[in-house]
Amino acid sequence: MSGKQPKTILTDQDAAMAKALAITWPNTCHRLCIWHIYQNAAIHLSSVFARFTSFSKDFSSCIYDFEEEEEFLCAWEEMLDKYELKTNEWLERMFKLREKWALVYGRQYFCADMITTQRSESMNSVLKRYVSYKHNLLQFFHHFDRLIDERRYQELKADLRTCHSTPVASFPVEILKHAGSVYTHEVFELRKAYDSQIELCGEIGEMSEYKITPFRKHYQHTVMYDSSQGNISCSCKKFEFAGILCSHVLKVFFKKKQSVVEAQSLGDSVSTSECVDENEKKKMIGVHYKELCTLYSQLVTRAALTDETFKLAKAGILKMIEEVEVKLENMTTISSKVGPKPVLKKALVSRVDEKQSIGASLIPENAFDDDGNASSEILIKGGKIKKKNLSNLEKGRRVD
Repeated sequence: MSGKQPKTILTDQDAAMAKALAITWPNTCHRLCIWHIYQNAAIHLSSVFARFTSFSKDFSSCIYDFEEEEEFLCAWEEMLDKYELKTNEWLERMFKLREKWALVYGRQYFCADMITTQRSESMNSVLKRYVSYKHNLLQFFHHFDRLIDERRYQELKADLRTCHSTPVASFPVEILKHAGSVYTHEVFELRKAYDSQIELCGEIGEMSEYKITPFRKHYQHTVMYDSSQGNISCSCKKFEFAGILCSHVLKVFFKKKQSVVEAQSLGDSVSTSECVDENEKKKMIGVHYKELCTLYSQLVTRAALTDETFKLAKAGILKMIEEVEVKLENMTTISSKVGPKPVLKKALVSRVDEKQSIGASLIPENAFDDDGNASSEILIKGGKIKKKNLSNLEKGRRVD
């Protein structure tokens, strides 16, 4: 990762992993996966879920709903009193870890709106459709390449759609048209902004405070707007948490008749065209790397068969490495954009000296069709819990 630390990492409640992360990535926000918390709650509080139909809603509210710590603490105490859970040991342990799972403590940390390890587990599920434990190493890489090609193809289709079309705005408002040109299709969901109520609470100089009440909701969000600097912030912290502008901020923009969201209003926002250009550079490097690896594998597979071909290939590779190093040194401008100069010599020479071979047989495109699908269920202490769409576990989550 070039010495960089992630902003946020999501894990289960593994104590050893938590200790290792604190040492390795001290500046990374460590959050607990909400999906695993629900699974543990279903085990430790099974009798409570069975007796009280309203407990699930109250428990979800403590996880998702509050923007102020005091509100969360009051709601937590009320839940314990209501369901007589003050002596529950599991809830006591969870309360000590509240800063790692309650969103009231984590909205200021960017995590692309992810609160579960859903992405990792989803990729595991996708991978199982392509590879099986029965495959040998060569078969594994063959099918893994198929998976990578398919994922890249889907990304290219999404990029093509973003570059050559814009989302259709529900209302003929300039700010919606501007957002359609900046955001991708996946994040263009602005209709909810029209369903909320806005109230101006006060003004001090150029600073204005607004209260936004979502349609048919009892809670409010506070939006602070500095017209002199063009800065705006919302108490829901959706932009800090997800990187997407919330409907509450848009409601204020509608009120102020602002048609374009300036860069300083949002911080480090990146336009669609910039994202596509950067992605194209990364994809180009990936394509080059894959093609060279394929050619290199074919070369060493054949060259390792005899001493004569081995010496010929080794001499040619060493000469080529020297030429590439000279070329890279002369392209300092390009090197500074791509990153640190790759260290090729040591890695390649060691592999040539060891005469590593991955086999000389060619595999037909359809030689292995065993997808190795696994069950979509998991077993927890004898109980069976369906592992379907994780969004079903987040019914209590606010989406305004």
